[in-house]
Amino acid sequence: MKRLSRRMRRLGRAGRLSRLDRLRGPRDLSGIRPHARRGRYVGILKLLLPAIAAVLIALVAFWPQLRDRTNEFRVQFVTIGSEEAETVQMINPRFLGLDKADRHYTITAGRAIQMDDGRINLENPRGDMVLAGGAWVVVSGNTGTYYKARQVLDLVGNVNLYHDSGYEFHTEKASINLQEGTAAGDMPTTGQGPAGHVQSEGFRIFDQGDRVHFTGKARLILYGEEGTAVQ
Repeated sequence: MKRLSRRMRRLGRAGRLSRLDRLRGPRDLSGIRPHARRGRYVGILKLLLPAIAAVLIALVAFWPQLRDRTNEFRVQFVTIGSEEAETVQMINPRFLGLDKADRHYTITAGRAIQMDDGRINLENPRGDMVLAGGAWVVVSGNTGTYYKARQVLDLVGNVNLYHDSGYEFHTEKASINLQEGTAAGDMPTTGQGPAGHVQSEGFRIFDQGDRVHFTGKARLILYGEEGTAVQ
């Protein structure tokens, strides 16, 4: 009987413990899981917050440079008139050609506009030509017109002509025939070189510069051997 009673007491105690465990287990697990989740979130935030702060500091430090770099690549729109839109424009163009003796000449400009009738209007034109015997001539002006088919270059405004022998002429208008190697102008002209100084109302250049004719009223001053001048 005593053994039976002790066994019954053990069974009853075990039953009570199992019931307590069942009742207490869910409460403990429910308390542990939220706590673990909060700990995990706190750990992630500890890693993210310093990284976000570093990115913000970098943006504040480099923002002026980024803004300047953005301004460098800003696109600007320019209004173009209908007439300009219908023409072909070139920046720093270069035209090459040959005269009747197969000598090269070159025409350059700051800007060129191709017109419908074949004319090419030039800004700050310059012509370089090779003459007979290897001499060269350079002509320039403020504006010009190049007739490519006729090989003629008209210059207007501050027209200058330089010869490699030391002669130079200055006028306001001139027309150069690149094919024939001739030039002409009907505006007041001044010229100077090793032999003297000349003033005239115009000029004509023939035979690749071998002959020069001054038109209108002309005044020529020739330098003597000892620096004297003869008019």
